Amino acid sequence: MLRKCTAEDENVLREYLAEEKEYNTFLLADIAAYGFDDPCQDIWMETEEGVCEGVYLRFYTNLLVYSQDEGLKQSSIETILKKFPVFVIMGKSSTVKDISKFLAEEYGCSEKQLFRLQTTEKLRDTVPDVLQAEEKDVEDIFDFLGNIPQIRALYTSKEMIRDRIVSGDGVHLFMRDGKTIISHGNSTTEAEQTVMIGGVATNEMYRKKGYASCVVSALCSYILNRGKTPCLFAENGLTPFFERLGFESLGGWSTLERK
Repeated sequence: MLRKCTAEDENVLREYLAEEKEYNTFLLADIAAYGFDDPCQDIWMETEEGVCEGVYLRFYTNLLVYSQDEGLKQSSIETILKKFPVFVIMGKSSTVKDISKFLAEEYGCSEKQLFRLQTTEKLRDTVPDVLQAEEKDVEDIFDFLGNIPQIRALYTSKEMIRDRIVSGDGVHLFMRDGKTIISHGNSTTEAEQTVMIGGVATNEMYRKKGYASCVVSALCSYILNRGKTPCLFAENGLTPFFERLGFESLGGWSTLERK
């Protein structure tokens, strides 16, 4: 049965989602930040005899889904999609792929791997040239990210970058060669126990020199020192890079985008 959640369900939701906290960083962070009454989001629970078997969270036009087993029902998805315009559905691949079977005509599916890091063993020991961004660096960071085709769509707002740096809501680390930014990485969504990493990129002319390893190592050390687990999504081809730094793959993360 699909049921709209209220603040009274928060503890049940948190306990259920914490079973796979890395997969549920976005869900846990959105519940903490926006709660149950903000018009930008709605939260539903799939229940069977009063037991939680799945969670759906609409954040604007995105829908996050999660089930530990196979607790999501086609009828529930269809109910939500009839009520709200949803352009992106995302979550653990085993969950999303079931949904994709009956949405194939409307949504295209893509998959990445979810990685986490639990130890500093394989990280670079010293990264003295890695800098933490300040407000004065926003323009250069925005220009740098805008020149990386794979990720520039995620960094279209200069003000968003500025706000995160100034407020301390996220940390951006980078390396320069003179005045030129050559490598970059930043924290993104943060939950109670986990932090997502994004924006990892190196200027094409400076690749294969270990700069990205330095930035990621410094960023992960920063997160681990705060008692949290660094997580990230990556294309399958980047698996060797992250495994060399000690990351382990937890499995797939799939995204359905409206065609």
